[in-house]
Amino acid sequence: MVKALFISVIEGLNVKRLPYLFIIPTIVVLLLVEGYPIVYSIYLSLTEFNPATSEPVFIGLDNYVRMVSDGNFWISLRVTLLYVFGSVSLAFILGLSFAVLLFRDFEYRKRLQTVLILPLAISPLIAGVFFSPAAIWDDINVVLKFVLGLPMVDVRNANFAFSLIIVADAWLWAPLFMLVFLSVLQSISKETFEAAEIHGASSFQIFKRVTFPLIIRSPVTFVIITIRTIDAFRSFEIPFTWSGWIGAESLGSPIDTLSLFMYKLLLFPTYGTPFSYIATIALTMLGISLAITAVLIKFSNSLWEKN
Repeated sequence: MVKALFISVIEGLNVKRLPYLFIIPTIVVLLLVEGYPIVYSIYLSLTEFNPATSEPVFIGLDNYVRMVSDGNFWISLRVTLLYVFGSVSLAFILGLSFAVLLFRDFEYRKRLQTVLILPLAISPLIAGVFFSPAAIWDDINVVLKFVLGLPMVDVRNANFAFSLIIVADAWLWAPLFMLVFLSVLQSISKETFEAAEIHGASSFQIFKRVTFPLIIRSPVTFVIITIRTIDAFRSFEIPFTWSGWIGAESLGSPIDTLSLFMYKLLLFPTYGTPFSYIATIALTMLGISLAITAVLIKFSNSLWEKN
């Protein structure tokens, strides 16, 4: 009975509309899993709600007005944008360097590739601890002061700490860029590089005029940059591990990303922050992330059309 009904529905559909039938379950799941939380967050952002209150109280746009006038929010937004730009750019540069190195044929290539891929298997929390003062910087300072006679590095300096956080994040994701760039390079015919060598081009000239342009113009490159940008925009683990090391537990810290800022608001009820205000910040964070993603996707689509 059910099978016959399904067959009759299929036969009654236009062939061009048939593919849309198979994505309906996915759309329904996405609406339930992602759509409902977003809609409920929008509702919360227009109210004042705490666990102590029985029901949310409608307050209109007061939460958004509070957010715009909150200096700590702007600090966290600036830190997040710098974090995204710094970590994605550095991961791109490292991944490109590793890919160009591994693209050459040498004896220990496979072993080096295995070593370079290892960071992908490491948790961001572990990466944050690995680059922390207690892990390596205490030993480095001992060598600097007692062996080399040089001044020690002040790891509690916020600017230095923020730089290390970006390095830790880039170190984690550089292998992903490396693998993508290697796939792009391997799709290029060997005759292209051989022709450049025959015409007397140096290794740097080949990289400048052949390798780098082909990688940067590849639509796959913008896809991985888009994915990594979305992930970096919600980064939490590495800044969280460092907040204790440099004594930045309070709001307005120079390493507070938006995710860490919301966590502190939620963790410390002494700030008197309602859950609805945190939902407002989360929605704003989502909107900014979607705007950045839309721009990157537009560039990616234009590259697909050209190719």
